[in-house]
Amino acid sequence: MSTIFNIKKDSYQLLLLTSIAVLVGLTFSQLTKMNFQDKEMFGVPIKAMLWIIPLLLLFLWLLYMLTNRFLYSITITRIHVLITVGTTILIFIVLYIGINPSQVVNENHQLIGNSMQILSLLFVFAQLIYLGNVLLGLFAKRKIISR
Repeated sequence: MSTIFNIKKDSYQLLLLTSIAVLVGLTFSQLTKMNFQDKEMFGVPIKAMLWIIPLLLLFLWLLYMLTNRFLYSITITRIHVLITVGTTILIFIVLYIGINPSQVVNENHQLIGNSMQILSLLFVFAQLIYLGNVLLGLFAKRKIISR
């Protein structure tokens, strides 16, 4: 039986599923409807950051569709996808905990800020894994062709 989303064969399809789930979740979330200008001034535009993350996942899915034949290893692809999806979900969880509309005072702002920094670095590291996978695939194929 053939399905549209065969995650065992093409693990990068998980990026598309996560992006769709996050987009649907954001449309019903209170985080995107809150007005932070009334309470405090934030240096980071939270609404823009929330909507950019699923679009970035869609972009990564499109990159996988374009570079699928150049990839070096399926295992590296799975590691990249799992780290990317995991950090994305954790970023949204931390943002929801950190910017809870029902909570007036939050004493865990330092913990939330540090965890966001760690998750952001992990997200960037995952993208370097993808870049390494593509570069290894390109150079390994060139070595085989030149022999």
